[in-house]
Amino acid sequence: MYIKSLINADNAVSDIVGFMLILSIMIVSLAAISLFAQPILNESKDEIYFSNMEQSFTLLHSDTNDIASGRSTIKTRDLNIANAQMNFDPKSTQVIINIPGKMIIFEAGSIEYDIKDSKVCLENGALLSSYGTGSIVVSEPFIYTDGKTTVINLVQLDGPAFSVGGEGIVRITQQKNFTESYVYPDPQNVKITINSQYAGGWAHYLEKQGFNIESSTSNSVTANISGTRPRIYGTNIKISSEKVLPVNPPVNSLSAVITTPSQNITLPNILINVTINNTGNQNFSHVKARLDYFSDYEWENTTTVHDIGDIPADSSKTTNWTVSTFELNNEALFTVTVSGSSSISSWINQSKYQIRSNQISIIRN
Repeated sequence: MYIKSLINADNAVSDIVGFMLILSIMIVSLAAISLFAQPILNESKDEIYFSNMEQSFTLLHSDTNDIASGRSTIKTRDLNIANAQMNFDPKSTQVIINIPGKMIIFEAGSIEYDIKDSKVCLENGALLSSYGTGSIVVSEPFIYTDGKTTVINLVQLDGPAFSVGGEGIVRITQQKNFTESYVYPDPQNVKITINSQYAGGWAHYLEKQGFNIESSTSNSVTANISGTRPRIYGTNIKISSEKVLPVNPPVNSLSAVITTPSQNITLPNILINVTINNTGNQNFSHVKARLDYFSDYEWENTTTVHDIGDIPADSSKTTNWTVSTFELNNEALFTVTVSGSSSISSWINQSKYQIRSNQISIIRN
């Protein structure tokens, strides 16, 4: 009877015991979440980062195509690397084209974003992705054939190699350097070899286009096509980069408006007016403007670069150039590149903008 009363008694029960039991349950639950749920959350976060970067690289690929096709001469794009790694290697990819009597060797280069086992890469005008087990072409290059004519656009990304990682925004600038072309009017046998870590994606794309795959490994593919008229174009694009601090900076904006004659002119001298607008909310100092032109003929320009000085926020300044030509029926496309330092240059990188004029022509009797 005494033992039964002792068992049913609650005299020894303490609030501390209950608290310890609840605390133990919470610790075990948190440990389970850290052990099983946290890796799943991290993996989901990495997938979101990679998906966002794929979309950003799609825009970067569009910039490259605009330059290679001649629609633009310079493009700038900001990419958020989001705690991963971005690399540019000008010698990572090699394209070799063999045509009877001629061999073309092209160092294509590549820009690559790497997070865990997922990669996205821009090389030779194509956008490719790799997920650890293989690679695919996400956005196609300008390599195609209809059997009779084969067009191969080679895009060389050139410049100093770089590698950046961690949190932050990387600003990639692409600028056209030169182009070259090889056009064959008669049918030829064409062989193309691409040495790349994305060779699997290249092999699938070339086969889909109608090329015959001779060999394919994890880092090289060789394909050929017979009896076709090859048209080969090469574009060299200079790559530069800078890392921008991931803060909310003041608005940083310079722009230029070029005014040139819209009618045919009979005088050899032309006055080109350029108005530089500071539409941001910070002052710019040491502003300079450089005038360049694209033409089949020579133009005379006594002063290429003008020192504009300081341009306060929400204001503008105008400068002008006098250019001249003595060629009959001369045409030119003028561009102005504006650069300047912000009022807090330690936080904001130097800005550069390029504006193109309309085509102008000179007719002299």
